[in-house]
Amino acid sequence: MERSWSEAALAALDAYPWSDPVAKAKAREEAELVSFGERVEVGDLPLAVRRWLRERSKGPLSGWIWRGESWKELTEGFEKVILEQALSAHGGFATKAARALKTTPRVVSYKARKYGLAVRTREPRPDAP
Repeated sequence: MERSWSEAALAALDAYPWSDPVAKAKAREEAELVSFGERVEVGDLPLAVRRWLRERSKGPLSGWIWRGESWKELTEGFEKVILEQALSAHGGFATKAARALKTTPRVVSYKARKYGLAVRTREPRPDAP
């Protein structure tokens, strides 16, 4: 019986640098044999593939695993995190965050409103009551 595969397991199997197609086919069969569930998951892949994935994941995206989100969901999540960090680092000011991100205050304000983030537009004057 051939099992279904999770997208993450298929992506890992395809990304691994196989020496030949036969080795990939054997790894696929092995993963299907050891899988207990209805689907083959990354944890069912051969040890060499899982070690390779672990070593490969020690980069800037360490700890991040694609879980089937759409491109739009991924980019919006990334934008929100970066925008939160930039605003936090610059006291919530859109102009300063925009300068740091090399974009315009209008873009920062628009994205902040889109993601429900608070933005300060100008510093209070020292002589203002």
